[in-house]
Amino acid sequence: MIKNYLRIGAIGLIAAAAMTSCSDEQQFVDYNAQAKKVDVQVLNSELAKVRDYVPLYAVIAHRGSTYWTPEETEASWRWARDMGADYLESDLQATKDGVVLSLHDDNLKRTTNIQSVFSDQVPDIRRAFYRSLTYEDGTPCNFTEADINEQYNNDLGNYYSYYPRNYYYAELLMLDAGSWFNEDNLEQARASFASTNNPLQETLDAWKADKNAQVVYTNGLYISALADQIAYAEGKKLNRDAQGRRILPYHVKNSLKGKSLVEICSAAPSTEVEGTTWTAQARYMDFLVYDFSNAYVADDKDSGNRPGIYIEFKESWAQPKDMEARVYKELDKWGWNIITKPESNTQFYKNGKVNVGNTNGKVILQSFSFDATNRAFQVFKGRVPFCYLLWTSYPGDYATDIKYDTPTGVAAFIKTMQDHGCHIIGPAISGAPNNYPEMNCPWQAYMVRRAGMINHPYSFDSQAQITKHMGYWNYGWETEFDDLMKVTIKKTPYSVFPGDSQTWPIYMDGCFTNHTEMNLQYMIDNGMRCNSQLPNPFHPGQNFDNSQAPSTVPNAVELLNNLGY
Repeated sequence: MIKNYLRIGAIGLIAAAAMTSCSDEQQFVDYNAQAKKVDVQVLNSELAKVRDYVPLYAVIAHRGSTYWTPEETEASWRWARDMGADYLESDLQATKDGVVLSLHDDNLKRTTNIQSVFSDQVPDIRRAFYRSLTYEDGTPCNFTEADINEQYNNDLGNYYSYYPRNYYYAELLMLDAGSWFNEDNLEQARASFASTNNPLQETLDAWKADKNAQVVYTNGLYISALADQIAYAEGKKLNRDAQGRRILPYHVKNSLKGKSLVEICSAAPSTEVEGTTWTAQARYMDFLVYDFSNAYVADDKDSGNRPGIYIEFKESWAQPKDMEARVYKELDKWGWNIITKPESNTQFYKNGKVNVGNTNGKVILQSFSFDATNRAFQVFKGRVPFCYLLWTSYPGDYATDIKYDTPTGVAAFIKTMQDHGCHIIGPAISGAPNNYPEMNCPWQAYMVRRAGMINHPYSFDSQAQITKHMGYWNYGWETEFDDLMKVTIKKTPYSVFPGDSQTWPIYMDGCFTNHTEMNLQYMIDNGMRCNSQLPNPFHPGQNFDNSQAPSTVPNAVELLNNLGY
């Protein structure tokens, strides 16, 4: 969720102009008054229908958890699922062979041991890797040495150190994605987060015995594929061999028999969705097939919760040009594309368990990038919930920042995002430990509510942040925003406040967090969860019922112990 440098496409130029060209911005001295007067575009009926796929007061487990576990790994998402999060959140990237990853950093140095395994060059094993490849039917590919050397030189020409797009997924599965966490977080460190084998040496030894052997994977935590994240949401875990390594064989597609590596590389891969074809850059080589048929097993520690996934399209310049179409197809492959496989189940919670992953709210898309948002709109067309994440700086350090974070600036932004299929706004919030700029002041939350959009601020990682945005910002004083923001919550069997009800303004409709346990407990204690009579802000006079949500929150440390970490 950390903001990175990003480039901008045509839609970005339009939206950025809307954010920065208002000559009257500096006139505003009373944002509160202007927030009530400025015209705000309201979601149309089609977008509002999709908005309602998302549960009220959703808890979004940011990368699973960056506090308790190595982020975006099997450990983080199993923990968040069993803790009771409504969504498992991640960022999306792609490998050189087109595998969609659930991975935040575009540089692998921070969260893996890539420097010690591959240094900062194209992996030394790359030529031997090409020699080892076999087709799906098991026959060796036997690429010529001249072909292998020419393709290796092509790899060098397109290489950026440590960027995921420069590595095949099989190579990334050799990396340890857990040890770094133990080194950086001594209090939360666990020996089980780290791998214990030496995949590089074991791979070299395997090739001495059999030149067509597959690379040896680490036996710890991995860089995750989107397919992995979906499997964890479904109550599964990785299938591992006796040595603790994941089972995921790979082969070259049979359809490519007779083609050289250079020929394969020169044919840019493409993805077709609903009659439109998107073509990636030629540096991506979709020539390997990973066999996921035996990749997962039922998790014996599964709590029964079925969360959804909340996945981010990153800056488009760093991804395949068909990235959004690839994700559409990947979701379709695993039965998580509600456009092609809509769900009939509308219960977000069932029998004391999270059930979001079995509803049309099972996937939320998100982005900081105007260009990626536009590309996603061309593919998904507003039919899947989409959140645009807000960031600001002055005088506008990034092309897509809101330079003037004012009522007219926010109104223009809301219009642009709705026109490109967005249903949710995700503003940054201030305060320790992240100390982001504050973009969810009462007047800003009020404008999002006026627009009929969901408000998912990030990230709620302290008790102070939670209480501030969930009722205590104004410490009981009445404000000009109470007509839309004040909520009366009735007592439940699990709430702890005195009296039969409490009335306060709530400036969010859900939240990103690295502390799922803290946010869930606060919502239960204050009647925002496990309540059949929550006022629905998007449908006045109607209630939102989450009474069947889990009523207890596991102890974070004990849960990790129970999961085997």
